[in-house]
Amino acid sequence: MRKTYASLIVAGFAVSLSLGACGGKPSEEDCTKFADKVVELTVKGQEGAAAEMAKNMIEAMKPDMVKECKTKGTKAEIDCALKAASLDDLEKCDGSKKAE
Repeated sequence: MRKTYASLIVAGFAVSLSLGACGGKPSEEDCTKFADKVVELTVKGQEGAAAEMAKNMIEAMKPDMVKECKTKGTKAEIDCALKAASLDDLEKCDGSKKAE
């Protein structure tokens, strides 16, 4: 259950895409693929009820993810996210986070 909660927090990246990064705007198709990728990565490695709960919660967020992606995301962030193999990789695509 703890892993599910952590996954949902990290997946919140999708709803808080950064403003101002270079790379142009992603298309509707890019944003839909991005939302699907967030669902896939959130459920990855989870089993049973935890996987189902995470999937249902993230699926419900997909319309908002697509909307935020189209208005606030950049093509570079979305291209990065679509290559992500894990939620950790996905988090690294958030252009608003500075390397420390």
